[in-house]
Amino acid sequence: MYNSKHYPTLLLCLLLTTTSACTGFLTRASQVRNHPEELKQVFPGRGLRITEVFEGAAERAGLKRMDLIFRYGDFEILDKASFYAARDSLQNRGVSEVPIVIWRDGKALKLKVEPGSLGIDTNEYSPVAYQFDSLMMKLDALQQLPEYKRDREFKDAYTPEKTRDEARRLIDKAESESALTPTQILVARIDMIPDDASPEDLKRQAELLAQLVATQRVSYLLVLGNDHFLNKKHNRPAIECLKRYLEITPDDGTMRLNMAHAYSQLRMFAEAEAAADYVLEHQLRLSTHGQALAFDMKAMGALSRGDHSKAISFAEKAFDLEQCKCDISLVLLAAAESGDLEKFNQTWFQFQQTLPREFEKVQFQLTAVKALALVKNNQRDSARELVQKWKDQDRAEGRLKAYWKIYSCGSDVWTNWNELSRN
Repeated sequence: MYNSKHYPTLLLCLLLTTTSACTGFLTRASQVRNHPEELKQVFPGRGLRITEVFEGAAERAGLKRMDLIFRYGDFEILDKASFYAARDSLQNRGVSEVPIVIWRDGKALKLKVEPGSLGIDTNEYSPVAYQFDSLMMKLDALQQLPEYKRDREFKDAYTPEKTRDEARRLIDKAESESALTPTQILVARIDMIPDDASPEDLKRQAELLAQLVATQRVSYLLVLGNDHFLNKKHNRPAIECLKRYLEITPDDGTMRLNMAHAYSQLRMFAEAEAAADYVLEHQLRLSTHGQALAFDMKAMGALSRGDHSKAISFAEKAFDLEQCKCDISLVLLAAAESGDLEKFNQTWFQFQQTLPREFEKVQFQLTAVKALALVKNNQRDSARELVQKWKDQDRAEGRLKAYWKIYSCGSDVWTNWNELSRN
């Protein structure tokens, strides 16, 4: 995934003009009527906790890690949505500095910052929000476990539904007690629905996402899509947030490739390739990693269409830039599918020489794709001999699925292996 931690202030300034006809739920930063001198030394209980300070406006203003921002200008800050609403509002006024109030070491302090991007990482401070985040971290970790390990190594610990039910009860209670903001409740309900949920749950998530996109500032959607959903591998909501942002800033290559990555994780290879095409055709400025990701998306798209020669060409370009095992594995798979044993053997040797440690770790998975290459070349007996050498491999199909499922035709690898094992 192509990350960009800090975004240019100029880009976010443009986002202010986007509003929605649906104003009933539109996040608004609540204006505080009391004068700053009247602030009481009482812990606010909510706000944005600073977790990291980078070079920029926050550092120049003297902000520190663990500071809690609860006033920005004349706006009360309860969550990230209210912060971006306040920030956009004041930035649009053209002010030269913004008074803020933070909580530090048991007291409120008044500082002044430049408008726009502060250059900080934050989380939403709230005991309930932290409790929910803890549950979601556990749930996301469970979801990332390979399927073949769920009923053995983690049999007693793999309880996603129990954890999800606990999270739902927490959010229902928070909503009834107004312990979280409406936006936090909405995002939480979206978060609880995984990418592989039932059609009914995905339909519900789509409705919640439509509400979110229609009612939130684009500056907030950008941060939510890229720094929240994408980092948690919640690809469907990440895509919807980034799509809305790209309607305003279409030539942001970083975010377009991040959206392409999310599409690819959902096996929506045509959409991922289209996003990469836009970046390449418009010659958008990219880092080396960005270029490699664009070629990787092109390779995935070509493989999904059965265009093996193009898949190999694009994957080799990506590998030349970053030497990632996923790209050279794609070359091996495309060569095997096309029956090009000469190309397969060349790539096998290249993998072994270039990435020896990674090659050693995945020898079984690579042997399986080699068996596929041999079968495609009518060398079934030789392929069967390879399988026999690994006949004692524990949970072979599960291990092969965990490695090859990200590719459009990856199922051919374990299907072929199973057939050879039986015959």
